[in-house]
Amino acid sequence: MELGCSVVAPLAPHKHTHTVIFLHGRGDTSQNMADSLLRWDRDSRRRSLIDTFPSVRWVFPQAEERLVETSGETWNQWFDVWNILDMTDREELQAVGLSASVEALRRIVRREAKSVGGLDRIVLAGISMGGATAVHTLLHLSPEDGHGEVVDTENDVPPRLAGLMLFASWLPFAGGSLEETREVLGLEEILDSESDKLVRNTPAFLSHCADDPLVFVEYGRQLRDGLVAFGMDAEWHEYPDGAHWINSPQGIDDAIEFLKAQGIPTAK
Repeated sequence: MELGCSVVAPLAPHKHTHTVIFLHGRGDTSQNMADSLLRWDRDSRRRSLIDTFPSVRWVFPQAEERLVETSGETWNQWFDVWNILDMTDREELQAVGLSASVEALRRIVRREAKSVGGLDRIVLAGISMGGATAVHTLLHLSPEDGHGEVVDTENDVPPRLAGLMLFASWLPFAGGSLEETREVLGLEEILDSESDKLVRNTPAFLSHCADDPLVFVEYGRQLRDGLVAFGMDAEWHEYPDGAHWINSPQGIDDAIEFLKAQGIPTAK
């Protein structure tokens, strides 16, 4: 499947230096996610992300409509969840949609990497179910595309993304090793010997609000522990309030500092 995307281009006259691919949550849309994140969420200086990082191309993929097994309705969702209060309840139902979404998102990552000059200029991000999907997308990325053409053009750059950013998220099929977690989706044949290095070299930023009523903060801590077990450097931020969203302004401040630390230019 090919996913539609809402795209916000770098601000003129800035040259395109990085791309952030941001996945929306369950039941949301790419356009609403773009408007909320880039227009309304502000840091402590009242700056938006688009103003802070004018050389970034922002890409918001749109999840397909999928059947919600518990209600018979169709929602925009990356995969189906049987019980949002217990992510492990009939967890096997998540695998089909998650596998299809990961394959579609890998194509977007490859396309954007070729456009901007390498995987090391791509930030993969998501909120809630979008973050859960972003994690599994990272786990199934390879430094080379499906035809053997190298995506990263800088030979001296180790395989990595510029960053992984997860907000109010969880890790589907948690508790296993990196290899065991990958096996759940049955996509191992797309990986190569450098894929483990790509995962472990990618810095991660995790943000969760303690009062989140949908994805409990315990799931965020489990996600953090899972990434650390995979060998990743996971930067954890827990906030007292913000519910099922991004804490503001401190959470936006922290996200900006993380992106700056990955070498993304800020506005002068």
